[in-house]
Amino acid sequence: MAEDTSHRDDSLHFLEDCLFYSVNTFSRQLLKLAEAGFASLKLSPAHASFLLILYDNPGINPKKLGILLQLTPSTITRFIDALAKKKLVKRKKHGKTVAIFPTDKGLALKPAIAQAYKDFYLNYTRILGDETIHNLARQINQANAKLAKDFASDTGHDPDL
Repeated sequence: MAEDTSHRDDSLHFLEDCLFYSVNTFSRQLLKLAEAGFASLKLSPAHASFLLILYDNPGINPKKLGILLQLTPSTITRFIDALAKKKLVKRKKHGKTVAIFPTDKGLALKPAIAQAYKDFYLNYTRILGDETIHNLARQINQANAKLAKDFASDTGHDPDL
């Protein structure tokens, strides 16, 4: 007796046309490439991104870091805690506010992080092609802005947070 594969085909078709599934699958593939590129630094790609923002904004407060990285306050706190444990960042209190700075050890990683990001970019560009990369980035950023704006109008939240 032949196996009924029509349901399987419908599911596969659904997944191929599902933006949520496709974006998450793509994100996991990019993450694998990024993790391989940052492994020698013993940093996650997310922590490396955090440090890059911090290099250009020493003394930034956690709330602004969260806005720039589009991460929740609790995630920013975990990142700061993890990087402080590695002695790559330090907190300085100014009254009620906290400012985050890279340490000398953290600053010493700046050239290696920049090189890892460059290598990562060149790697995925080699695989996907320059035009595809620029088109995907532009389309994803535009779609993200539309979703954020729609979410903000539905919930009253600021789309930049």
